Amino acid sequence: KLTRRTQDGTLKPKNEKFLMKRLLSNQVNADWFGGKARVTYSDEYGRQSATAHIRMQKDSAIWISLKKFSIEVARVLITPDSIYLLDRLNNEYAVEPFSFVQQEYHLPVGFQGFQAMVLGNPVFFSRQTEAAIDADRYMLTQKTDRLLVNYWLDGVKMLLREFFIEDFRNDRTMAVASSEYEVLSGKQNFSYFRTINLNGPGLGEMQVELDFSKVEINVPQNMP
Repeated sequence: KLTRRTQDGTLKPKNEKFLMKRLLSNQVNADWFGGKARVTYSDEYGRQSATAHIRMQKDSAIWISLKKFSIEVARVLITPDSIYLLDRLNNEYAVEPFSFVQQEYHLPVGFQGFQAMVLGNPVFFSRQTEAAIDADRYMLTQKTDRLLVNYWLDGVKMLLREFFIEDFRNDRTMAVASSEYEVLSGKQNFSYFRTINLNGPGLGEMQVELDFSKVEINVPQNMP
C-alpha cells in the first residue's frame, strides 16, 4: 500500500523499525552484477568523463574498466583485501592492500560499502537508528563515536533517495543522491543515476556522476 498523507500534505510518522524494514526490503540483492555507465568526475581542476564497465561478484570482487573514445585507459580490480590498478596511459601497474588505501584516503567505507554503493544500496554503520520526517521524506539517522549517517526515503515507495556520511575525526563528508529508478528482474528497483559528492581537507570538493545505460544481475561475469 502507498504511504498515506495527512490532510495538510505532510507524512504520517513511522517508527524506525517500520522504515528500516522497508529500506532493507528495497535493497538490490544479486550474486553477480554487470553494468555500463557514463562516469563524470569533477573537482577544482576541471571535469572529465569516461565510460565504465563495472562487474561484481558478491563478497568477492569488483572489476572496473574505464574507456575513452573506445580505448581502455585503466582497469581496476578490488577484492576484500587488495586493490589492483592497471594504468594504461602511464604504463603502470600497482597493487595495494585495501586497508592501506582506506587509511591513506580516510575512506568511510570498506569493501562491503563499495559493494553496496555499486548496487545503490545503503551502507549501514550502527544498529541504533532514529526516525523522523524531513519535509516530504522520511529520514533515518545513525550515529557512532566518529560518524553521523542520514538516510532519506521518499514517502511513496520508500526508496532510498539520499544518504549522507559525516566523518568527525577526519572532517570529511560524503553525500550520495539516487534517482531514475527502474525495475530489474525479480522486481528489484535499481537507481540508474547517482551523484556522489566528497568534501574534506586535502581533497577539496569532488563530484562523481554515474549514469547507467545497461544493467544485468545474476549473470556470471568475466573479470580478466
